[in-house]
Amino acid sequence: MVLLALCALEMAMRYMDRPRGVISGWRATDTRGPINPFGYRGQSTKPFRRSDFVVVLTGAAAVECVACPPDETLDVMLERALRQYNANVRVVTIGSSGYGQDQEYLALHQFLDSRHADLVIDWASFADDVPANTFRLGQPRPGQLLPKPSFALRGNDSIGPTEGIGGQVYKTKLSTLFRPMFINLDRNWSTLLPKADPGSTSPPPSAETQSHVDANLEEQRTAWSIWLTPRPARVKYGMALTRALLRHMQDLSQLRGARFEILLTPVHDGRHTDVPMALEHHGHWFLADPATRDAAIGEITAGFHVITLPADADPAAAPEASRQMMARLADALNQRGLLTEVPPDHPRH
Repeated sequence: MVLLALCALEMAMRYMDRPRGVISGWRATDTRGPINPFGYRGQSTKPFRRSDFVVVLTGAAAVECVACPPDETLDVMLERALRQYNANVRVVTIGSSGYGQDQEYLALHQFLDSRHADLVIDWASFADDVPANTFRLGQPRPGQLLPKPSFALRGNDSIGPTEGIGGQVYKTKLSTLFRPMFINLDRNWSTLLPKADPGSTSPPPSAETQSHVDANLEEQRTAWSIWLTPRPARVKYGMALTRALLRHMQDLSQLRGARFEILLTPVHDGRHTDVPMALEHHGHWFLADPATRDAAIGEITAGFHVITLPADADPAAAPEASRQMMARLADALNQRGLLTEVPPDHPRH
């Protein structure tokens, strides 16, 4: 009788569509600008021709570039810069603020299921990407946490996702109604992760400077995570997961006939220190060392093709910096011979 009653209640709630489902992930965070057919900030793309050389640029805030004018989104900037080397080039941007490689991989998979690509570039920012990939909730905007498709690490590979972008977090109306009352989605996911390093109660003596930061250091849910020394087990896990997701992106790209490159743009604007620092948050002290950060990036990207183009300003916040970076990226791609015409036997999907 109880089972029949629950089934009847589930059917009734589906008929009334109450409660509304909890959607996982997001696409464009700023829908006021131009949105391409794939749901991301960029110009509307005309149907591709077989002769088009298609470049897919994926990433997070730098790719979405909310600060860029509506008539000069990042795809427009890069396509203009690339056409001096290849007149048939087409650029598609697939990325959104707060993305890690988890949602980037799923978005790329969705794109390649219906379109072809010749070159895939992942514009990575591993200080942000590692915590973004680690946790069940993501941050499309400051102060906003939303459920997102997530992967877990098993051995050296990843399993998942929990659901697709735009999928339902809870599969039934009953679970949508009752599970949030008893289960904290984020806390439940954290039990699958290695324990966080709580830090120390006093500043590390080897630090040259001290700073109080508004960042969740004690859970390693911060862009400072890959700086922390010694490296916490949870950060090691996040790095391994990030590397596994990059491998999935590379394998998918190559399977569909595209080259895969990682773009890194370290910002040297005078605000970043080159000496070890003592960081404090809510009484928890950590040592943050730029050498540890650099070593982490090297470990994550080992074996991948990487293009490193230092920037003088954050491209995500400065349109001029984005414009300059796209011009430099076009030059680098040309110098590496990555803009060659598509051979006749190049696979099309």
